[in-house]
Amino acid sequence: MNTVCVRTPRTPGAIGLVEVRGDVGRLLKPILGRPLAPVGKLRRESFGDFDDGLVYRFAEDGAYCFPHAGPMVVRMLVDALVKQGADAQGMVAPAFPEAAGPTEAMLLATLANAASPRAIDLLIERGIREDSAAKPTAQDLKRSQQLDHLLSPPTVAIFGPPNAGKSTLFNALADQDVALVDAIAGTTRDHLEQLWVADGLVVRLVDTAGVHKSTGLEAAAIKRQVKLIETADLILTVANPDQDFLTPPNERSALRIGLQSDRGIHPKAELSLCVPKETTFTNLALAVREHFISDAVANHSGPWWYPAARALRNV
Repeated sequence: MNTVCVRTPRTPGAIGLVEVRGDVGRLLKPILGRPLAPVGKLRRESFGDFDDGLVYRFAEDGAYCFPHAGPMVVRMLVDALVKQGADAQGMVAPAFPEAAGPTEAMLLATLANAASPRAIDLLIERGIREDSAAKPTAQDLKRSQQLDHLLSPPTVAIFGPPNAGKSTLFNALADQDVALVDAIAGTTRDHLEQLWVADGLVVRLVDTAGVHKSTGLEAAAIKRQVKLIETADLILTVANPDQDFLTPPNERSALRIGLQSDRGIHPKAELSLCVPKETTFTNLALAVREHFISDAVANHSGPWWYPAARALRNV
């Protein structure tokens, strides 16, 4: 169901909050004049020809719009969304009446939608909640942008040649047999997705087909996956001891994983695994989490200016 809900009081103010649920990409594209940003991204947008503001996509089916908070501007945004097919029956008073102010309401909303377990304690301990909080420093913002990965799962794609062991690794991390595994190269024909918790960080793990020359439907599947790999936040480039590591497209961030290490250690691997013999994937989980959130940032005591707080304060 597509809904639009005003989450700020219907009185004049600096910044408003309009929550959109459902097919948010379809609802917002005609209003913004371009495709909606990926999950986890905060971006400045134009709301038609009547206002400028920010949009934060917190889930595939959810986005926060931050227009200027004049009642007429908010009304025009809601009307535009209704015109695109959203249901305005969900319009209610602020979602968190117990909040001391707008910033604490944003904190509670962020807590409610956080994807990763590790986000909860960090938001409670370090999330901005006071309306009077001093503006963030450049370092505060830099640390906060790393912590934002805890709110919306980044995409981690497993990439490599056929029969490298990609699907075996994917199944082990997913803790269930969701990908076909066979000694015949090229068993995986299309990509599979699963959420995986990497040291408290939830990531969207993607198992892709082996990249090789092909024709017909398989070639089409590989072409789709190349586009997915090109937009991944991190690529786990895998190979067995007899194979070369493939170069990720567009110089994407990559971590080289040597698989089937019981047959030998790949000399160019940054991390080696023998999946059937692994009792824990702690080292891999740490490496993935540290790629997105360094230990220094995770352990820092500074404030977390999460996206909704940045939008509310226009920083």
